[in-house]
Order: sequence, then C-alpha cells, then structure tokens
Amino acid sequence: MIQDLADLGDAPIGPCDVLIVGGGPAGLTVARGLAAAGRSTLVLESGGLQEQESTEALNETLGEAGLWTPHQADRRQRFHAHQTRMWAHGRQGFGVRCRALGGSTVAWAGKSAAFAELDYTARPWVPDSGWPVTAADLAPHVDRAAEALNLGLNCYDGRLWEHLRRAPPAHRPDPAVLDSFFWQFARSTLDPTDVLHAGTEFLHAAPKGCRVLTGATVLEVLTDASGARACAVRVADATGARRTIEARTIVLAASAIENARLLLNSRAHHRHGLGNQHDMVGRCLMDHPSARIARFSPQAIPAVSRLYGFYGLRGPRGVSMYMHGLAPTARVQADECLLNCAAYTMGERAPDDPWSAVRRIAKRQSRNVLSDAQAILKSPGIMAKGLARLAFQSQRVPKAWTHFAVQQVLRWRPGLAVEEYLTRGVPHKLVGLSLDAVCEQAPDRNNRIELSPKTDRFGMPLPVAHWRIGEREMHTLTRLATLVQQEFARAGLPPPVLADWIADRDAHSPDIIDMGHTAGTTRMAADPGRGVVDADCKVHDVDGLYVAGASIFPTSGHANPTLMIVAFAHRLAEHLAQRSRP
Repeated sequence: MIQDLADLGDAPIGPCDVLIVGGGPAGLTVARGLAAAGRSTLVLESGGLQEQESTEALNETLGEAGLWTPHQADRRQRFHAHQTRMWAHGRQGFGVRCRALGGSTVAWAGKSAAFAELDYTARPWVPDSGWPVTAADLAPHVDRAAEALNLGLNCYDGRLWEHLRRAPPAHRPDPAVLDSFFWQFARSTLDPTDVLHAGTEFLHAAPKGCRVLTGATVLEVLTDASGARACAVRVADATGARRTIEARTIVLAASAIENARLLLNSRAHHRHGLGNQHDMVGRCLMDHPSARIARFSPQAIPAVSRLYGFYGLRGPRGVSMYMHGLAPTARVQADECLLNCAAYTMGERAPDDPWSAVRRIAKRQSRNVLSDAQAILKSPGIMAKGLARLAFQSQRVPKAWTHFAVQQVLRWRPGLAVEEYLTRGVPHKLVGLSLDAVCEQAPDRNNRIELSPKTDRFGMPLPVAHWRIGEREMHTLTRLATLVQQEFARAGLPPPVLADWIADRDAHSPDIIDMGHTAGTTRMAADPGRGVVDADCKVHDVDGLYVAGASIFPTSGHANPTLMIVAFAHRLAEHLAQRSRP
C-alpha cells in the first residue's frame, strides 16, 4: 500500500513492527527483506514517487566558508547536474541527494563495484581504518545484492579476464603494480534501455506486508523516558501538519547527511543528540575525491579506448557490462602508504556539445541561450542520431524487440551500450579522452556534518558540511597519475599528459570535487568511542534503533557505494528478521 501522508488526514497510524525512514536503495532493501520474513514494515519517504521542487528544497545542504573554489563549484554543477534533474550546486553545497522513492538511484548511472578485502582491514597508514566485520562475512550478502541490482558476476579485478575468456592485453602495465579494475552497471529489469531505479523496481513488485507513506518528512527520533530505547518518530506531511508514529524498531536509511542530521536533532532526552554520547555522530564525513589527473593525445585515443573500454559477460541474468580501469595493488598501497584508488578513461565533451546545450536550455540554466541555440543548429547529425535513439526507447516500440536488440548490442558492442546508459540515450560531441581518478578518503573527525542555526520550512536545522581533502588524498591521486604515466611508457603504450595541477605540483589548486558518494557519519565500530553503530548496525546504547546506508562505513574504499549499501541492508534485514518479536 502506497499513500501520501497528507491524504490520511486525521486517520490513525497504529504502532508498527519495523519503521524505516527513507525509501532509497537501503530502506527499500530492508523493507523487502523483512517482508519476505513475514515482518510488517512501514517506510516513510519524504519525497513522492517523482522528484518535486517543493521537496528538493528540503535537500538544502550548507558548505562551510571556503569549501569550494569558483572553478570547483563550476565543475560540481557540470558534473552532478548531468545525471540529476533538479540538483544545483547553490542548493546542495555538498553531496548529491534525491528526495523521491528510490533515493540516489533516481539519478545514478548504475555504476557498481564491491569493496576489496583490503578495505575491511586495519591499515597502519590509514587512521581509524578497520571494520568489525570481514569480507568473508559480507560475501553472501554481496552476492544477494548483485542479484537485487540485476548485476552479473561479482568479480572486479584481473581475475575477470578468465571469466571473459580473454587473455589479458599483451601490452599493459605491470599487474604487480597496477592491476585491472572493473566496474559493472546495474540494468533495469523492466526497461532494457535504462539503468535500475530502486523505486520503480519496488513499485513493480511491492512486497506484501510493507506499507509506504510518501510526503512524510521525519524530524526527530523519540525515545522512552529513560532515553535508552527508541520508540517513535515525529513526522511532518507536505502541509506541515505533525504527528507521532510509534514503532518497536526504527531503521534510519535516509542518506549519510540526513541520518546524522536526524540523530543530532533528536535531543528530547540527549542534549547533544541521540547516539552521540562520544561526540561521533556526524564525524568522519567521507566522499570519494574525484579529479581529472591526465589526458591522452588525439593520436593515442583509439588504442587507449580499445584497451580501457567495455566488455560484455553473459550470465544467468543476461549480458552484463564491465568497464575496464586500473588500480594500484595492495602491495603498492602498503609500500607507498597510498589510499585505495582507481583510474578510468572518460570522453571529454566539446564546449559546443549540442545535447548539453539542450539540457541547459530545458533546465533554464543557460548562461547564453543564443550560443547554446547555435551549438544545437551546428550539429544536425548528432541531434538526429539522439532523437532516433530516444524514439527507439519510446513506449511505442515493443519491449520484446527492444530487449533483443539491447542484448545483441551488449554482447557484441558493449562500449556502445554503456554509452547509451551513461548519456541517457543521446550522443555527445567529444573532443578528447581524459584519465579520471576516484580515491578513498581517510577518516578524519574534523570532517563532519553539523547543524546550522538556519532551518528549513519545517523548522529543522539545516546540515552544514565541513569537508577537506588531506595530504593522503593529494599524495594518492598524484602518485596514481605518475604510476599510470610510467607504466604506460614501460609497456609501450602511449603515456598520458599529466594534468597541470599535478605536473606543476600545485597543491593549492587541485581539480578535485566530491562524487556524491557521501559516507561515514554514523560509522560502524565495536568500540562506542570510535563509532555510532555496532557490527549489527544498532546505535550504541540505544535499543531498537538501527542505521542503514553508507553512513555506517568506517572507511569508503574507492568503489561506487550502492552495491555495498544494498549488501549491508540485506544483512540488516536478516538480522532483524531473526530477532524474536518484542
């Protein structure tokens, strides 16, 4: 049953078994897992079935003064707005949040990978590293998560070549220094031309015993008189009317920013916020620092694109797409005190790319409408090709035909298929090939989410992000660039040209932004003094209160987080289902 909270009027909402705050991939996975075990659940989603301007305003996130240079702010706008419909740098000064059923999967590209075994270990060169769970503990849940995301084989390193039935490239970097790393893409089970959207998939096969209330913005978690057990939430509907909903168990699955914000704002019995006895809520804010670290000359583009392109692998759920990149081995990371990181190639769009101009005009973000209109008129071929692709994706084309065509493209031309997913089905005018990098961020307690005196329309304090890139991240990104350059030259491959900020060793003007992979604000730790939740995702010293999502990650690796978010959500659902009913 899916209803808008405001439509219920004064109708009572009785106490529920498990109440889940947030209808993103974490919350919906927990709900589905509990429903399969016969437990009743209530999901509260602040947004609607689609993004709306009124609820997007609730995503406002403030950045501390000096967080971004004008160049970084411009890059954030171009990078994140490409995937999202309503996101704007001026409103979300840190992170990327989508307030609608499906959460972050409303606007993602489907790019997925699992954490490496190294990510779970305590590394002497990475402060506050080490998880209270191991890769072996998570392995069965990662496989279940891959199935839920319609992914293929969970293999992301050089061992994938054997499964692809291909020999590794003859000319390649030394695999003892830079090993192959692969990402794959989560595809919709309903539309073969689209990525998987958790909300759409959930609506298509909603589990019995699960109720969803949209337009339900949770403001605070309430406890009993002792302050030791969570028992209810205070929630507002779209009109601002408030009510209290009781629950035996509460799961916060509202994003790394919002989970911390809710705990910090729950101060009825805890002056500094719920679960914050050791001042850890909101701390160790992490993202994946991302930068363009090098470019390839025009002559090198064909060879590099073939080597670091896309590969199709047939599996039980059809053909899966894998994107080839590079990552330093565990030995190199230990020897050189590097954070986990990876590099991949990206086509560079021309300044006068017509489809980018179309998007700017449609979103009323064009700084020069005449110039954008000229860009559209100057590229009739690219525009016609894009319109043809969009027509192919329309509802008038039989799904059986579309599915057959997509499977053939995935099998024989996986690069073309991935381009379709990444560009939402429209081609772009490209002028070069860059080498981009994504890096783990070391936990730092000074990086954090705090509450601002400024409030949203419900009177809830806005979150403020304090986020800085440290020397470890700078050293890692710089060293990754030089390793690629050196290893390409050694292997007889065309070496890339290092980015100016790396070549000039200008640490004051790095081209680094966040990836929208916010994590770490309610980190998992066996010791309450080092984290907010325990190994079962329960908030320390607060019974009946759990957290799901990337906010529980003690460290973030470099992998896109959704696969691991869903894996931990499966594990949490299993844990809650096994607990006896109170």
